[in-house]
This record gives sequence, structure tokens and C-alpha cells, in this order.
Amino acid sequence: MTPTRGRMVLLLTLVHPDFLPPVYAVAQVLRGEGYHVHILTFDSYTTSDTAPESGIVIESVGKHHGIGLLQRLALRKAYRQRAGMLMKEEPVAIVAFCAFTYLCGLKIKGSTPLAYHALEVADFLWASLKRSPLSQINNLLALRRVHLAGVLATPTVQRSAWLAGRCKLQRMPHTILNTAYVRPVQDEQNMDNVYKELVPEAFWDKKVVLYTGAVNDRLCIREMVQAFCNVNDPSAALIITGIKDNEYCRSVSEIVSNAACRSRILLLPYVTRQQMLALQASAHIGVCLMKTYDTDIESVMIAPNKVGEYLAKGLYLLVCQSEYMMPLVMKGIASQASTPDVQDIETALKTALSTVKSDVYKEQIRTFVRDFYCMQVQAAPLVSFIKGNSRS
Repeated sequence: MTPTRGRMVLLLTLVHPDFLPPVYAVAQVLRGEGYHVHILTFDSYTTSDTAPESGIVIESVGKHHGIGLLQRLALRKAYRQRAGMLMKEEPVAIVAFCAFTYLCGLKIKGSTPLAYHALEVADFLWASLKRSPLSQINNLLALRRVHLAGVLATPTVQRSAWLAGRCKLQRMPHTILNTAYVRPVQDEQNMDNVYKELVPEAFWDKKVVLYTGAVNDRLCIREMVQAFCNVNDPSAALIITGIKDNEYCRSVSEIVSNAACRSRILLLPYVTRQQMLALQASAHIGVCLMKTYDTDIESVMIAPNKVGEYLAKGLYLLVCQSEYMMPLVMKGIASQASTPDVQDIETALKTALSTVKSDVYKEQIRTFVRDFYCMQVQAAPLVSFIKGNSRS
């Protein structure tokens, strides 16, 4: 559907859509419903290599990461001022994605409908006040005013229940899973060219196990590499992005350099959005291993963006046991490690590699994504809210 002139929806996000893909996926859904979408954000952590699609504008007010407190305060003030100026374009609705932007939306909205799609667990903790005063104060204010949202959503059932209890809400927030927007047609040839420029030719005929995202201990990257080396399947290759110059990444690189299968492991730094999507389009297994801790509620309520992106590209999943992943395991499109230990990941990896030897799993994933696990389906509460409250 071609966006209709004058039907603008304002999306407010502190984190750039490059690193918060559900924001852009929501924008794509709204664009498909005939709205112009204006995303107001801060700079991405990487240089974007693709322009937004027609009907979607991404505007940054500056670099928010790696700067001091006074600079962040000034930048957030500029953000609020710019958001207020955009209200002159009379958006039909505002959608905020974090505590800071939700408070901004409350301040500028007037009579404009405001939705709060809380993509983070924004709790207030006295212990963290000194370390992160801006975030903690915003979290507290947002929690106290969350009932003022026209519609409220989180990316997991657990988070929705937590928020309802935390804020003593009379109604359960909606759950909008962190899924991707699925295109009717994709330029796979272009994706294939980007992929072949990025990886060695020896990888082109392998069953590719892929991890995209941050690299740290909680995400089990070292265990994943060790498990891959132990399995040592000559038909498989492993690609990991997000490698940096720090102690943990150096320990991962050392394991690879000493491994017999090192020629089938590729460690990459953070890649561009286009390169990441090309890697996903050519891979077979998507890795999403996360450690959870009973004493850390936020870790239990995981909502990884990469799961939606992997499934949208038809990747079979390799996951750790969790409530969020259980439906995917039960659907037969994920292999689950019972613990984040190397031996259990190794067992799950063997199952995953065995599964992707045939193409049967692809149709299961395609159907599941089309009928349920895509943003076109998941964003229905937001779309219904905007349509029901739009000014005529």
C-alpha cells in the first residue's frame, strides 16, 4: 500500500533501529498499512550502508554513545525539542520504545494517541542509581506513568506479567514478540553477492552455523566455538560477528587459532546491517545461546532480536533452554542445549547439523513465520490502536 499524504506516525527510540531491529520492523508494518513513518533516534554504532525504504524516514539528533553525562543531557534536550517540532506535522499517533522516549512522548503528545512498546526491562533500582542516574530516574518516572499509555506492549509474556505486577496494572500488557518484517519478495541475488564478498570461497558449500551480535561470556560464544571444534564436522562452517579487541574476544580467537578446524571458522568484527542480513540469508543454523540466572530476573525474561531475524531468513535455531525458546523447540525448528555447558551445546549442535542436512525444516519455519512469527502478525495490537484512534 502506498503511504497516504498526511498520515504520519512518529516512532521514538533512543537506540538506532540498526541495533533495535523491531523498531524498523514496526515501521515497515505501518508503512504497509499506508502510513508515513518518521523514526527519531540517535546515531547508530556503525555506519549504515542502506537507505531507509520509501515511506520511512530515520532522523538522528546526534551521537549518544561514548559521551559524558552533560553531553547526554544536552543531546536528550535536543531530542525532546526536535520531537516537539515534529508534532507540527500532526502525526496520527506516537509509538515510544523505551522509558526515555515514552516520557518524551507524554510531554509532547497533546491529544495525539501514544503507544508504549517497551522493548527493555526498565526497572528502578536504588543500587544502580549512582552508576546510571539518567536511566534509573527515567525508569522510575516511566513506571509511575505507564498507565497513561493508550496501548502498552512488551516483547514477552513474562515481561508483560512482570510489568503488570510491578505497576499494579488493571490490564495485562500486550505481547509483541521481537520478530522481523517478512517481505513478499527479496533480492536474494544481491544478498548472495554480498555474502560471497564477505566469506572465503571454501565456506560457500558448507552448512553454515552463524552468530550475529555482541560477543561476551553471557552469550556463550567461547562455549559455542569449543563445541563446534569438538564436533568437527567437515561439512560445517562457523561464522561469528561482533569480535572486538578485548580479553574475552582474544580468548575466543586463541581457541580458534589452535583448533584443527580453524580453516572453517570465521571471526568477524561488527558488520554492516546489509552484511549481517546477507550472512543470515546464506546460513543454515542461527546461534542464540544465552545464560540465565534465577537471581537476575531480566536474564530470565530474554527477548533476543536475532531469533526473529534468523527465522525470517529460514535458519534453524541453536538455543539454550528457556521459557522464550520452548515454543520454538516444541515446533521442531530449534535444537536446545539443556545447559550452557560445552558438552550440552555440542549435543544440541549435532542435532541441528543433522536436521539441516535435508530441507524439510525450511517449510516448517516458513509456515510458522508466515502465520505467526513475523511482525505483520505480531504488531496487530499497535496497528489496531493507531487505526482506531487516528484522526479522520
